[in-house]
Amino acid sequence: MKMVVKMDQQGRILIPANIRKKLETRLFILEVVGEEIRLKPIKTTSLKDFIDSIEVDVDDFTDTHELRRALNLGS
Repeated sequence: MKMVVKMDQQGRILIPANIRKKLETRLFILEVVGEEIRLKPIKTTSLKDFIDSIEVDVDDFTDTHELRRALNLGS
């Protein structure tokens, strides 16, 4: 898909809504390659995605030393 877009006085370029919805992100890596500007979307991850992703055998999560040992993070 190709289209012409215009940069405003502040250097902003509007990304059309249909493309923004398709990409589902507001973060991009901007890269200048020769005469081109490339935007690479960065997919964000919600912390909710990590709930129940690690299983540890710890009875007391307030004991940070026990939690670190269970996760093999050292002391």
